[in-house]
Amino acid sequence: MKSISLTGLLVLCINCTQAQPTFERIFESAASGFKFNVLSLPSGNLLTPLGWGVSRLNPQGTIIQTRYYVPDTMVGVTSVRKLTDNAFYFATNYVKDSCTSSGGITLPFTHPAIGRMDSMGNVLALRHYVLDGCRNLTGDLAVMADHGAVTWGRDTFFFVLRTDSSLAPLWSRRFGHHGGFRFIKELPGGDLLAGFDMDTAGGSVARLDANGNFIWCKSYMRPFGKVHDAVIESDSSFIVTGYSSTTPYKLFIMKLDGAGEVQWCRGYDSAPNGWSTLHPSRIERTLDGNYVVLATLGQAQLPYFYRPLLMKTDLNGDTLWAHSVGRPGFQHYAMDVLAYSDGGYLLSGWIWGELPGGNLAMPYLFKTDSLGHYSCWESHHPVEVLELFPTDSSFALTSMDGVVEQPAFVSDIAFPITTYDGCTFSTGVPLWTRQSQKMSVRPNPNPGQFTLAFKEPLAAESWYSVFDPTGKLLYQRPLPPGKGTEEVDLSRYGKGTYVIKCTDKDGVYHERVVVE
Repeated sequence: MKSISLTGLLVLCINCTQAQPTFERIFESAASGFKFNVLSLPSGNLLTPLGWGVSRLNPQGTIIQTRYYVPDTMVGVTSVRKLTDNAFYFATNYVKDSCTSSGGITLPFTHPAIGRMDSMGNVLALRHYVLDGCRNLTGDLAVMADHGAVTWGRDTFFFVLRTDSSLAPLWSRRFGHHGGFRFIKELPGGDLLAGFDMDTAGGSVARLDANGNFIWCKSYMRPFGKVHDAVIESDSSFIVTGYSSTTPYKLFIMKLDGAGEVQWCRGYDSAPNGWSTLHPSRIERTLDGNYVVLATLGQAQLPYFYRPLLMKTDLNGDTLWAHSVGRPGFQHYAMDVLAYSDGGYLLSGWIWGELPGGNLAMPYLFKTDSLGHYSCWESHHPVEVLELFPTDSSFALTSMDGVVEQPAFVSDIAFPITTYDGCTFSTGVPLWTRQSQKMSVRPNPNPGQFTLAFKEPLAAESWYSVFDPTGKLLYQRPLPPGKGTEEVDLSRYGKGTYVIKCTDKDGVYHERVVVE
């Protein structure tokens, strides 16, 4: 009996391993969604915002279909969240009319927008919302138990908006402080748990009722800490992750009770590498009831992004394993993680590198097995667990309330995205040999103002994206058919080397721009 039992266990173990295929995919796309979150469909396929739309992928990370939303007034898909098996909410931004001028640049209104789509990417409904101010860009959204939605601002756009199931607004709050929400999650009793960063309070967490009124609001990591993500254990227990306040910054996992009191807090160090605090950490419940955390390691002695690190912990925050990944000569940063149904983990982000033809900046999707192992380029960074002792400090926030609902319109098209195997990816891919044949920058270097010139007038609707020296997307603009040149002004962003990416029906083209 023992030998039969051992054999059975061996077969089960082999089948378990075979059921967890790993892959590393890199995509040729104009841009990923701001959140770049990955959802698992009942079929086992995946859905993610990629480029100016959404893509369906099979379980091996191969794109089945992409729907691109023509960038007339809608600017990208920032996040997608599941409503039902065949209905999804998505957050985007709606650019409409002129708001103000800055130098020679006219800035349009940018309004938050929420829509519904099916699993094929067909848009079923779309609304945009007028709040106070010129620009209110969405960063993420959450689906509520009543089938309504909550969306909030990205980076320093400090607002929150809740709708009902028909997308009609229920309430909004906009805050005058320099800060922004990082997560908002519904609690079992209907309250909301919100994490945010703020200039005068650092990493903070608040509890709101269903109508957006603050029940409590507390700062934990002062003055420069960051709060990123949370797992809701119950109405009276939350697990929060982020970065500590003082250098060297520590990744942390903190347990709070329902009143915001700290139960315990673990810090994580990976010297000599620090943490890239510009890029958020993410936490998910694993299939076996523990936690998995995704964060971005910085280079040794530098705070810039370097490698994504995936770490599994037990319920007390003690590490079970930790692995990083990254191809030599390229930098990576992480954006989101999904505990997949076969026990493995999907992580998304961006890969950045310098090639003979210019800089590479492309979204990636990697899948590990249940122990966090990758297909290739895996590396080990030891993680030290420390005890942290944050103290909470209550404070109050005042808001400017009010929102007006407006209709929004979008047209979508099928659009191909080229996929590369991250393990065999070659610096000689055709993408980079095309760039100098498609467009040029005149003059280059320049003081910030320059002309983007195309070899031939654009035959179809296109757009260009601007990335800063760290790989962060600054903005995107549409280019109408027939366009031969485009005047660009980057002077307000300061000196440095930027990347201009132009996307049309033939693919993505890049040029490096030096602002002196």
